[in-house]
Amino acid sequence: MSFDPSSDFSDVVDGVESVTLNRRGSTPHGTGESVQNALRRAVTVEEAAQSNGKYTASDVTWHLPCSQLSSRPRLGDIITDGDGQRWTVLEVHWATMKSRWQCAARNLAVVYALDDTVSVLKAVYAKGTAGAAEATWRTWRTGVRARIQPLESRPAVENAAETTDDRFTIFVEEDLPLDHSHRIKAADGMIYRITKVTGAERIGELATIEVVGSG
Repeated sequence: MSFDPSSDFSDVVDGVESVTLNRRGSTPHGTGESVQNALRRAVTVEEAAQSNGKYTASDVTWHLPCSQLSSRPRLGDIITDGDGQRWTVLEVHWATMKSRWQCAARNLAVVYALDDTVSVLKAVYAKGTAGAAEATWRTWRTGVRARIQPLESRPAVENAAETTDDRFTIFVEEDLPLDHSHRIKAADGMIYRITKVTGAERIGELATIEVVGSG
């Protein structure tokens, strides 16, 4: 008599759902790998309080059937649920006779209070009437969850007129490939010029963008 726990999982457990696993460093919102019988288990408040900050109320444990994935989930991979919530994988372990991957994951949007939504503009250059290349800013990405944090204001002079440079740090949910050819547009229409981008080198932290908004 043979026993295959991986095939029985979806039959004996209630509350399974469909999710998508995107590998760390892959194109944001790529197709990823579809998992039809994922199980979500919440980390309780008591467990979160007793972990010395290692786990928080925004953490969950995902159980993913091995048979529905091409390879082991890796640290930093993203699990996206049916509501579009993104969970960053922090730990991976075998479970149930190696039939499932047990993944501790964190919703960084909740941890960092990403209450803003921004768009990313990208410059498209074309020859202007004077013969020089001129930039037209076109929308490249929309609906990026973010938090815009004021950093400092400093006096500046532009075209012989006194003004101020308002500097901000923008925390974004996704590790976007940004450079000088991009701009950040806030929901209120404010445009920010990018001065520095720091990728999410450490698992469980956000990418940050340093920007200037002239006013």
